[in-house]
Amino acid sequence: MCDNLSMKRLGIFGGTFNPVHNEHIAAARAAVKELGLNKLIVMPAFMPPHKDLPAFGAGAKERMEMLKAAFSGDDKIEIGDFEIKQGGKSYTYLTAEHYAGEGKLFFIVGGDMLSDFKTWKFPEKILALADLAAFNREDFTADYAAEREYFLNTWGKSFIKLKYEGKEVSSTEIRVYASLGLDITRMTAKSVADYIARKKIYSGGRSEEYIRTVLPEKRLVHTANVAVCALKKVKELGLSYEKTLTAALLHDCAKYKDKKNYKDFVLPEGVPEPVEHAFLGAYLAQKDAGINDGEVLDAIRWHTSGRPGMSTLSKLIFVADMVEKGRDYEGVERLRELYNGDFELCFKECLKEEVLHLINKKSPIYAETLKAYDYYIKGGK
Repeated sequence: MCDNLSMKRLGIFGGTFNPVHNEHIAAARAAVKELGLNKLIVMPAFMPPHKDLPAFGAGAKERMEMLKAAFSGDDKIEIGDFEIKQGGKSYTYLTAEHYAGEGKLFFIVGGDMLSDFKTWKFPEKILALADLAAFNREDFTADYAAEREYFLNTWGKSFIKLKYEGKEVSSTEIRVYASLGLDITRMTAKSVADYIARKKIYSGGRSEEYIRTVLPEKRLVHTANVAVCALKKVKELGLSYEKTLTAALLHDCAKYKDKKNYKDFVLPEGVPEPVEHAFLGAYLAQKDAGINDGEVLDAIRWHTSGRPGMSTLSKLIFVADMVEKGRDYEGVERLRELYNGDFELCFKECLKEEVLHLINKKSPIYAETLKAYDYYIKGGK
């Protein structure tokens, strides 16, 4: 009996899975094959220690059901409920202790987790009970040699580098796309997509409901991309997730509206036609979508033109509108690289790009845009 147990190879793949996506599925199956696992337990956390669940995240029951749908038919993969039953913050060392007697234990993680591992609770206990197995992601390449040296020097034990390399898929993108009624089947299993649609898991709130009624699908895709792009920077910039999402969702809400239909709307003098929708958008966001947060309304109002003294949220929506993944113009890749690094520099370069674009098109430039250029570029703010 003990010999059989010692030969059993058990993997645990934890995460929020909010929702499970194609790369979760592919990584789990690859780990089973590469590590020769007898069983892999996919373990949804009740509450991840290092992050909060998104405002419109799925509950524990829904995340479990989506995982069951995703892995239905995988004989060597089962969905574990230990961390959900435990409640509270989900700590890996407790999970390791729970399964330690069931055979040789492996914890599967993304390579980005290696540098964070030292911040986990009792990492030494985890490594005493299990082997860490890490896979690379195309959107994040870990310095495996440096991490291996750190592991050995700190805990006297290294980790396994898996051959599998994951593609970039974002649970945030799935949630935002689903909230706007857009197709998500390229990002997750059809069974999961069907469950999300049937249960309206990520239907969102008033902003999502409103924007679905005023924009065609093509503009909804752009809107979703802006939201996903902006939300990537929320933690780094110390911004509110909810405010950022709301501003991004509503930034183009007046794109197909005629200001003449709103008798009490007053457009400031000198606003060029391409900028009008931003001012009308702030008006409609308040009037029709019930948004009264001045910072959010300003982010909508100035997302096209910019102005001096913009808030960080306004800058973020301005930039995300220019660099979201659907944009295709000369120089956008350079701006995206800056976005992933120095945000303030990226903002200034986006402002330069906007002014240059208008000059090249011989389009009228709004006075506030020129003031912003003088303030941020010439003034070095």
